[in-house]
Amino acid sequence: MVDLLNLKIEQMAGLNFKCECGRTHKVDIEKIIVGNNILNAKNSFMDIINSENLFVVADKNTYKSFGKELITLLKRENYQITEFIFQNEDHLIPNEKSVGRLLIEIPKNVSLIIGVGSGTINDLCRFLSYKLNIPYIIFATAPSMDGYASMVSPLIVEGFKRTYEATYAKAIVADTQVLRNAPLEMIHAGFGDILGKFTSLTDWKLSKLTNHEYYCEKTVEFVEKARDLCVKNAEKISQRSEEVNKQIMEALIISGIAIGFVGYSRPASGAEHHLAHYWEMDAISKNISHPLHGNSVGVGTVVVSMIYQLMKDKLPKGLTPPDPEYLISIHKKAGSIYSPKELGIPKDVFQDSIIHAREIRNRYTILQLAHELNLLEKISTILTEKFYG
Repeated sequence: MVDLLNLKIEQMAGLNFKCECGRTHKVDIEKIIVGNNILNAKNSFMDIINSENLFVVADKNTYKSFGKELITLLKRENYQITEFIFQNEDHLIPNEKSVGRLLIEIPKNVSLIIGVGSGTINDLCRFLSYKLNIPYIIFATAPSMDGYASMVSPLIVEGFKRTYEATYAKAIVADTQVLRNAPLEMIHAGFGDILGKFTSLTDWKLSKLTNHEYYCEKTVEFVEKARDLCVKNAEKISQRSEEVNKQIMEALIISGIAIGFVGYSRPASGAEHHLAHYWEMDAISKNISHPLHGNSVGVGTVVVSMIYQLMKDKLPKGLTPPDPEYLISIHKKAGSIYSPKELGIPKDVFQDSIIHAREIRNRYTILQLAHELNLLEKISTILTEKFYG
């Protein structure tokens, strides 16, 4: 039996084992590297770039932070490179326009796609990789979300956020010096995504107890260990500790691996993600800016924990939801936002999200249980009053 809880992140690449839950879990990622000064240790990853014609994708910020150096190195190694740098002034949106632009720019003879960036760049390259059957590598520039090791791509299509089948990265490479220099908002976003596991795992167990949904104890323990290590060192986040940024990055990768273990995003995404998606889609529909996904997830985690607290007498035995005050205390240690009002979510949008966010995805969470008990409107009123006065 694989000692899953004591593996180093590099040892998780290529995992394949029969789990106590009865399923075989595997990781179709060939290499995972999270280390210091990666470009000066090029031999650690150059063997995975075994293709001559490369298509390198970045945006103007990730190009400056890491892409330019990487491209210079690859050209020095005599690779044939076509690069495309998104020039968006605001957040790059993973929508039809962005996907279409990459399809226009990618040459016919490309044998490997290299993404340099975080959430959106990774989602776009992974989807492009899947559709064109060309492998891709992601060089991470921020510990901002848990999709690096995922095999789905959340894209905005016709104004709605939908999850599309995609593929694993061939390799994930992250330089801790680059990660720690990412905007603090992005580091907080990654930490918020990690905090989301408190409620996503609770939602998963709720569905197990209520609907007998498949549930893997080993996967839950795997995610909890990575989550708790980050939480333990939350106060070091604002100090840009390289050690903590490494822990956050590894926890985010582990979250994606856990999704691969079970074949869908249950271990990493619950009602807190439904709220985050609702807020994001509302902003996109109005063509206004919105918080980073992980920041919304971190706030959504506090909100969902409060819903659990309001419904404590309605919960099945054996369920132990996180305490809202505990989650708020973690946010305070990290210096991150925990209130939807402070995050910039309009009052009416917040109130509607409590009632309607469950409709985004057919997944059993505390929001669905509240709906079945006709409690959503009451809860929405209580929480709106609590946060907005």
